[in-house]
Amino acid sequence: MWITGRHPVEELLASTTQRARKVLLSDTVPRETRAGFEKRAKELALPCLACPRQEWERRTGEREGGGIAAEIAEYVYAEMEEWVSALPETARVFLLDGITDPGNLGAIARSARAFAFDGVVLPSDRSCPVTGAVFRASAGAVAHVPVVQVTNLVRAIEHLQDAGFWLYAAEGTEGTDLSGFAPAKRTAIVLGGEEKGIRRLARERCDGAVRIAMAPGAESLNVSVAAGIIAYSVRKSLTSPVE
Repeated sequence: MWITGRHPVEELLASTTQRARKVLLSDTVPRETRAGFEKRAKELALPCLACPRQEWERRTGEREGGGIAAEIAEYVYAEMEEWVSALPETARVFLLDGITDPGNLGAIARSARAFAFDGVVLPSDRSCPVTGAVFRASAGAVAHVPVVQVTNLVRAIEHLQDAGFWLYAAEGTEGTDLSGFAPAKRTAIVLGGEEKGIRRLARERCDGAVRIAMAPGAESLNVSVAAGIIAYSVRKSLTSPVE
């Protein structure tokens, strides 16, 4: 898998969980930028190769990315048991049910990192895996935010509940208005897919629901936009000083 773009590659090379195999730079990369990547690759004992732009595009399969790329064998997902056992007392998590668009998955991961969420859980079926496109859309956030891939999302919900989490479905018109939502110390938000939303079994296992109040006439938000608003609100609620 090729990761392309300056920021995604920088984040990959700074990751403690994802390991690059090599760095590939085109001859169009500015000298100063190239020197920075060469230095970092040397620190990590990685090959750092240079080639003409046309060859870079052929090898990576990309036309964008500024001529900067790094290769990984595969994305390393976090293991559910180990991840849950390492979570802090106050934790917040996203569970994604049927997010199939790489741009949305990447944007959700980016919001998760920006607002200090402790991970993203997604099913292996009917869901977009972490790809190079997801890496790029997340601006490299998936190199740092744990992503857990599970075979059964309902069992993952139950596992989190056993670990002290309260699960809330993010529904368009149902549930507690986000402005009045008081999250538990361990809170997980379930987001549904772009077309079908949260599946019935997953929704039934949730402890409640939250919604984002919108102006009259507005029916819904893109799922990644909703995730950003919810992530900010949950973090603000959990970090605001008690009066």
